[in-house]
Amino acid sequence: MRNSRLAADPLIRTRYPVLSQAILHGASGQLRNMATVGGNLIQRSRCLYFYDEASACNKREPGAGCAALEGFNRGNAVLGTSDHCVATHPSDMAVALAALDATVEVKSTRGTRHIPLTDFHRLPGATPHLETELDADELITAVELPVLPVAANSRYRKVRDRVSYAFALVSVAAAMEVREDGSIAAVRLALGGVATKPWRAYEAERVLLGAAATEETFRRAAAAELSAATGLSGNTFKIDLAQRTIVAVLRQLLTDGSAA
Repeated sequence: MRNSRLAADPLIRTRYPVLSQAILHGASGQLRNMATVGGNLIQRSRCLYFYDEASACNKREPGAGCAALEGFNRGNAVLGTSDHCVATHPSDMAVALAALDATVEVKSTRGTRHIPLTDFHRLPGATPHLETELDADELITAVELPVLPVAANSRYRKVRDRVSYAFALVSVAAAMEVREDGSIAAVRLALGGVATKPWRAYEAERVLLGAAATEETFRRAAAAELSAATGLSGNTFKIDLAQRTIVAVLRQLLTDGSAA
């Protein structure tokens, strides 16, 4: 399945608009026409030092060290990091899939497995060169989306240095349903650009679910999610930027849901 075809699918645009929006925010039109869903999911997390063979990179050469820790790290992660790697996962699509409770189907001669998207990518820990739960003899054969009514009111926002063809500094995939009494009946939230894997914002969801859909609640949820973030010399701004972006997206969803 090509990314461009998936983004244009009428069912995806209607039932899971956040996924269509996320794909259209990624890469360029030419790349989306060639990129596949499976290929997007297994692209490597990386930073500037991954490409520079003269620099230390545990992802490229295990045990070499991580030059980004003390180097130019403006684009690196603040969540899910370790002393061995602070590279961000580059996918926009995967952030939306994390928010949508997607499941990855993988097959080998040993049989079929189903892996929740939120578990498919590994945290770096001490082995950042091992990035997914995909075994060497397995192929991704499908990605399954559950029936998720809340996803009809969903949105993806990407904050980046350029309007197009740039990785996210911060991105937010969110879906929200609000009851008539103003309380939050259902919510899904995931972050990109700030973590070493597509980051499901479970702590923010915990604060939001059942609470009043207000600006104060949104701010409290965003602060709770980013409370565990650790900034580096050049990327601490991402912590505040992520919180403000979360609030802005939830505010927009509240407006969109009210209009519906």
